[in-house]
Amino acid sequence: MKDIIELLQNERTKTIDALKQGERDKLSHLQQIDKALGWLKVVEDNELATVGSYKIHRLPDPHFGFSYYHLMVDNESGDPKDWTEYKPDNQSLELCFDDIIITRK
Repeated sequence: MKDIIELLQNERTKTIDALKQGERDKLSHLQQIDKALGWLKVVEDNELATVGSYKIHRLPDPHFGFSYYHLMVDNESGDPKDWTEYKPDNQSLELCFDDIIITRK
């Protein structure tokens, strides 16, 4: 992954040089490189394995108004009274329709 990131960073430098030389058509190229580098950094920072190891779930539209989804820790109980809300950094994680969840397969 590091080799590809380095390759894109080099391409980014070349693209910036071309823009400085007046090649305005390279702007969209630079934007695409920055977008790719951003995603690759997320993948690297989170130590994600191969793409086939994950599944992406898009939360559905509730069809009856705006609603939030809550992630719950079931504490090994089937009774919702025993569940606690998952709060990373002690903050509510407010998920709503069209958010995505990435899970390992």
